[in-house]
Formats: sequence, C-alpha cells, structure tokens
Amino acid sequence: MVERKTPATKPRGDVVKVVAAATPEPVGRFYDLQKEVTAPKPYVLTDDIVFPALTRGQMLAVNDASTEEAVHRAVFGAHYDAVNALYENRPVAEWRAFEADFNRHFFGPSAEEAPGKSEESSDS
Repeated sequence: MVERKTPATKPRGDVVKVVAAATPEPVGRFYDLQKEVTAPKPYVLTDDIVFPALTRGQMLAVNDASTEEAVHRAVFGAHYDAVNALYENRPVAEWRAFEADFNRHFFGPSAEEAPGKSEESSDS
C-alpha cells in the first residue's frame, strides 16, 4: 500500500471563498423595451399545436406573401400541415372562427378592421 504524504482534505483555515462577480445588466432601449412590452401569451389550439408570440421575421414573411397559403405558412410555421389537417374536413365556419380568434389573440380586437385590409380579404 502506498503511503499518502499530504492530507486528503485541506484544513478549514486554508479554504478560500470565491465570490462570483455580479454580471452587469445589459443597458439600452433594446433591453428596456423587452421589459416594458408584454408579448401575447402562446395561442394553444390543441395539446400538440401551440403558437408562440409571432416574431418580426414572421411578420416580414406575411408582408412579402402574395397568397393566403404563404401567409398561413408564415404564421403557422412548423404547425402549418397539422392545422390544415385539423380543419380539412371541418365546416368552413369553424375555420373562419379560428382565423378570427387567432388574429384577435395576436393583434387585438380590431384585427379584422386593420388599415389597408380590403373588404374582399376580410371574407377569407
């Protein structure tokens, strides 16, 4: 057996207390606005289909969209196929109710009366 020449543990008097330096809080309006703004809560359609708050990237894609399908792909993202499968054989009134509720959730109660929205597009 090998004989140990140093103690297995340091005596308590040799313990050095390490204090972590406080991480400075980021400064600037970018960070202030994140604290000030309340993003909508996720929209829960089913247990498996949950939409987080929409991102600026999604809204840019919506603005660039030239078809209703492209708009839906932008906002539904990974859930696009699941949402379509869910409503595929349901009455169109249910689909329209979902669209209106989704829009109210993320854009507020006047979402259907948004500036620039034509009468024709409000029927879809």
